[in-house]
Amino acid sequence: MSLRRTYLVALAFLVLVPVVRTQDKPQVVIRPSPNEEIILALPDIQAQNPERAAELSDAIRTLNQVLWDDLKFAGYFTLAGKSFYPPQPIIRPEDLKYDAWSTLPFKVSFLSSGTVDLVGGILRAEFRLFDMKQHTMAFGQRISGDSDQVRSIAHRWADELVYWLTAGASRGIASTKIAYTSRRGDAKEVYVMDYDGNDQQAFTHNGSLNLFPVWSQDNSKLSFASLRTRKWEINVYSYVDGSRLPFPIFNTFASTPAFSPDGGHLAFALRTSRGDTDIFVSRLDGSERQDITNSSSIDSSPVWSPSGKQIAFISDREGAAGQVFICDADGANVRRIVKEGGDADSPSWSPDGRWLAFHWKPHMAERYDIYIAEVSSGQIRQLTSGSGSNVGPSWAPDSRHITFESDRNGTKQIYIMLVGGDESTVRMVTSQGSNTSPAWGGYVRKD
Repeated sequence: MSLRRTYLVALAFLVLVPVVRTQDKPQVVIRPSPNEEIILALPDIQAQNPERAAELSDAIRTLNQVLWDDLKFAGYFTLAGKSFYPPQPIIRPEDLKYDAWSTLPFKVSFLSSGTVDLVGGILRAEFRLFDMKQHTMAFGQRISGDSDQVRSIAHRWADELVYWLTAGASRGIASTKIAYTSRRGDAKEVYVMDYDGNDQQAFTHNGSLNLFPVWSQDNSKLSFASLRTRKWEINVYSYVDGSRLPFPIFNTFASTPAFSPDGGHLAFALRTSRGDTDIFVSRLDGSERQDITNSSSIDSSPVWSPSGKQIAFISDREGAAGQVFICDADGANVRRIVKEGGDADSPSWSPDGRWLAFHWKPHMAERYDIYIAEVSSGQIRQLTSGSGSNVGPSWAPDSRHITFESDRNGTKQIYIMLVGGDESTVRMVTSQGSNTSPAWGGYVRKD
């Protein structure tokens, strides 16, 4: 039984018995392949002043590695192996010899070069992208930051390349954040980290149990369930200044919050006087609360559609185990998405509106895995298999990547993967403590 429903069942005093039926896995194309393969070359970033190369060696090494990892994981490009590159470093635009690159056994589409310098404690990077077919510089950008922001600088340039080379179809994910719950001792605190697992920082410090963090769409707020007052309650915090925003304590079990796309409402599971849990929707301060499911079943784990017009949730209303349902934002027009039995939980709606991700243990399966269902057709595709129990998926803002938790290596850790790729795209991004319930943040708003 999945973690979220374990909490709900224990507190609602109900026992769930799995429904079992078989399920075939139709293959569904996530996204069409590009019309033309983009082969991207990434010659090593250089010191702007060669005399300072030794001083900048650590920063240069980090820039090169992070940029390569970001662009490889983006899933849009084929990265040309560096062993084929001409040996001449590229510091100035005129250092790029197109004829030398034309002798490679493959045709490079674009080439990214860069230089870096350290001036007054400020790291100054200058990047350029060259169109190798047109023999022209496509565009360039200067990015600066403190000397300890090397990774951030690389992430920003990676996202610029993704945005430019996909003609705006994606803003990249290299600069995004993931929130999650981490047990490092007796408490479970909410942590936030870069998408690749670096810069892990505790967001809560209350020494209690804090579960199921979620972001507002603009990343300005975090909400989660907490036992800090010895009662399960919904907490809403500003991610900007860390202040706790007013939200009522209902004196009963409350959990699995979800922000509406406009940031003005919160959906959550709340135990009713009947002893079950329903999906409620309220304004962000808890006012105008409405029970939108009003069922004697256990309803939990709500998530809004990108339009804000629908909510997906988990319910046992048609059997003893949880299944994925969708209703209108007011609770009308309930329909079931996963109809094949088994036990499902933790739905996550892709930002493009096309897919619902969830974890599911079908009939006769030994463990949970991550699946996606196309909302319009109900077609299901399995994303993980054969490696531990994989649960709690959350979409990246590009609708191409997913984060989830897994115990495949013996402890519960956070993983990320490219949807539509294979298991070789899966990366473990945490290793310290026991880490669960990842939530991938959205794009930071550009003013």
